[in-house]
Amino acid sequence: MAHRLLQDPERDGWERSDFPIVCETCLGPNPYVRMQRMEYGGTCNISGRPYTVFRWRPGNDARYKKTIICQEVAKAKNVCQVCLLDLDYNLPVQVRDKALGLEEDLPDSVAGKEFALNRLEEEGELNRGKFTTAGSNDLLNKLQRDEPYYKRNKAKICSFFVKGECKRGAECPYRHELPESGPLAEQNIRDRYYGVNDPVAQKMLSKVPHKKNMPPDDRSITTLFVGNVGDSVSEDDLKSVFYSYGEIKAIKKVPAKTCAFVTFRKRLDAEKAIEKLGNNLVVNDAKLTLLWGRPKASSVNQTTVGTLPKSRDQSSHVYPSMDPERDGSLVKGAKRDPDDATAERQKRPREQ
Repeated sequence: MAHRLLQDPERDGWERSDFPIVCETCLGPNPYVRMQRMEYGGTCNISGRPYTVFRWRPGNDARYKKTIICQEVAKAKNVCQVCLLDLDYNLPVQVRDKALGLEEDLPDSVAGKEFALNRLEEEGELNRGKFTTAGSNDLLNKLQRDEPYYKRNKAKICSFFVKGECKRGAECPYRHELPESGPLAEQNIRDRYYGVNDPVAQKMLSKVPHKKNMPPDDRSITTLFVGNVGDSVSEDDLKSVFYSYGEIKAIKKVPAKTCAFVTFRKRLDAEKAIEKLGNNLVVNDAKLTLLWGRPKASSVNQTTVGTLPKSRDQSSHVYPSMDPERDGSLVKGAKRDPDDATAERQKRPREQ
């Protein structure tokens, strides 16, 4: 980028800003943080544009933070200039884009990035609207961090301690720990920004079950279970949401259980409805859960586990201690079984 130093910064699109775009975690708990501002102090790691670099320390036990990308690039993805995490959900770009179904990326070439950023800036599309107005999403709601995670600002590991040569002891500003090897220690700035092959995102996505709301094997099940149905949601509201996916056989709301059951005429219509609404069902500003209904239990040969039938079987004898209703003793007013009395006399020791 040395050839660009001879050009006009205003015409060449060099960035000049007074404050960085950072998340609450990178900014630190201290509201009166002191920053170092270096105008045109570095080049963006994504676009190659010279930009204003900011450097600060978010806490006494934290390491120094520095912006690594320019603001135009950060606005295009709605990410922090330091950690490259989403500003709203505090998640990696790969996790957010997969949950929201976003696939728009900047071109790979330097000239293509310059043209794309200039076009986005002229059209006013360098905002966070497409990321915040995407609607509610179960995956984002489960993985997002609501509170700042200040442990991410810990000081770096002391390289002299790893070699066994650190003589500072407790006065050393770096951590005296051994580095951990693995894919999480090999992160790339470009992969994190574009959301490709990010080990942190892959680890988070691996913890999420992918087979939720899988259709049951029984093809006769056409009922969907709707949870979190409060008083603000009526059966007519549910009908207005589900009727576009197929003919509805019945809708039953159970206020005592705060749930409802929607039954379709055809199995294909139920599969279509749960595929479209399974992760984003909002009715009257209420977030509802949608699952497959369970088959009805068969009324034949139903026996409760751990109990015995009241009627005695001819092939097996039931003693009083085995009868849960009698609890091992004779019920008052009930007739005593002669077989039980004979067995007790045989067990009783003879009197000498």
